[in-house]
Amino acid sequence: MKNILIICGTFPPQALVGGLRPAMFAKYLPNFGWNPWVLTRSLSHDDPRFNEKMTIDFTEKVFNQIIKIKYSLHDEQKYLESRSLFKIIRDFFYPEYSSPPGVFFAAKKAAEQLLNSQRFDIILATIPDQWELTLGAYLSRKYHVPLIADFRDIREQERGLKLNFRQRLQSSRFAMRRRFTIRQASGVTTVSKYHRKVLQKKFGKPTFLIYNGFDSEIFTPSAIRKYSAGPFRIVYMGRILDLWYRNPEVLFTAIDQLIFEGCIEKHDITVEFYGTDCEKLDGLVKMLRSPTFIRFNDRINYTDVPQKLGEAQMVLLLTNFERKGILTTKLFEYAGVRKPILCIPGDQGELDEIISHYGLGYSFSSVSELKVKLVEWLGVFKSGEFPECVESKIEIFTRKNQTAALSKHLDGIISSSFKN
Repeated sequence: MKNILIICGTFPPQALVGGLRPAMFAKYLPNFGWNPWVLTRSLSHDDPRFNEKMTIDFTEKVFNQIIKIKYSLHDEQKYLESRSLFKIIRDFFYPEYSSPPGVFFAAKKAAEQLLNSQRFDIILATIPDQWELTLGAYLSRKYHVPLIADFRDIREQERGLKLNFRQRLQSSRFAMRRRFTIRQASGVTTVSKYHRKVLQKKFGKPTFLIYNGFDSEIFTPSAIRKYSAGPFRIVYMGRILDLWYRNPEVLFTAIDQLIFEGCIEKHDITVEFYGTDCEKLDGLVKMLRSPTFIRFNDRINYTDVPQKLGEAQMVLLLTNFERKGILTTKLFEYAGVRKPILCIPGDQGELDEIISHYGLGYSFSSVSELKVKLVEWLGVFKSGEFPECVESKIEIFTRKNQTAALSKHLDGIISSSFKN
């Protein structure tokens, strides 16, 4: 089998979404002739970011090849406090050295120990964090191994986001480092057609689309349990960092108006959030006249997510129509359990096209149009005829099939490297 080194900033069981994509690559690449090694960081139990609630089943061989760098908040603070003036200036021009502080150097030491004893055919560095790409480029040059840069997010997707001067400066510094280090890459993979178009034009590298997808061993229609009584449940799974990224205002307003107008009762419907910081939505909730339909729940283990989604009538996908190419893992995992998706407010682009083309659900940006549909859905639900699941052919989006596509591109990169 061919050896691949996956460099990523987070990895299961640490429950951060950024680690799920490389984890699924590591899980399924052995099916296609690749032997994955993983280099990632590990947080200590006293680190406030520690949250190991994402259990993924790996083969024993893969599990034993996951190299975790023990580097937590204390180490970051120690790095910042011990920097000389020279290193502070250096880190201004190389911002990845201090974001997160010092992780690059700890990972570099572990990576060199590994590559001095193990031959690799290719390196895959995940992004948006720049330190992974910088490390991948360094290892690629030193050990003459082809590099693939995997972009989960890009700065171009946030063009409508308002930034202060310090944030704009930070973004520009990372953009310069990205442009410099990407030169070492033999190819690029990314998560949407928009991202592929932007990156291909900007860097002129072979750029391949690998969707985030869903693990068909976990997210299946069999997780669905039918409920004949109780409210019409709309479930959202995950965090909301900022309303600019994910804004449920259209849904909240529509339900609130229907209750106030007497079209529905307070107990007819609930919108349930799991793992969402309620403070992020305080402003919206306080504007409502009847906010009791909104319920906040603690974060749950990753393996319990399909069951909670299966208990809902609809699953909620939040976005912002100003953002482009945002096809999150959540979209595909929702699709995997075959529950109707309610996308608010929709992006009038690639996301809406996938939802419509594959019959995954509905997108609404208009309060008045959503109100009409909610009344219709509630009527069908009370009659016992609301669809338990949607019929959609989404096998292309399984993690296994997306990893199969990745493996073909990896083989192509290696073949090209040999010819050169």
